Amino acid sequence: MRAQPTTVATVVRTPIAVVTSSATLEQAASLLAADELGLLVVVGPNGLRGVFSERDLVSAVADRADLAVERVVDHASTDVLTVPESATLDEAAGVMRDAGIRHLVVTRRGEPFGVVSIRDVLDALLSSLVA
Repeated sequence: MRAQPTTVATVVRTPIAVVTSSATLEQAASLLAADELGLLVVVGPNGLRGVFSERDLVSAVADRADLAVERVVDHASTDVLTVPESATLDEAAGVMRDAGIRHLVVTRRGEPFGVVSIRDVLDALLSSLVA
């Protein structure tokens, strides 16, 4: 009998860590550091505006952005890749590999509700190999 594939729902981190589109880069950096996060979901008055990752922060610093003045929305990735909570860990890993990213927004009924990282996926896949 073949085991059912493990889904993203088993490793998703909730609630989503959110930053407003009007927040400064400095504020976003503080949120990332305080909660040891790799990704913030950027929201504005009309909902999801993008995602802001530690990589986006490093790029802004390398570009000599004024962290106290420049807005997170101007440095966020706007092409947000998502997977439904029913996606398998293998599917999520494939999306991250193909896109060269380390985090995915997880959706429930089409709405963002959590985030999964490549570390979360890898830990779960490795655990299933030794179980």
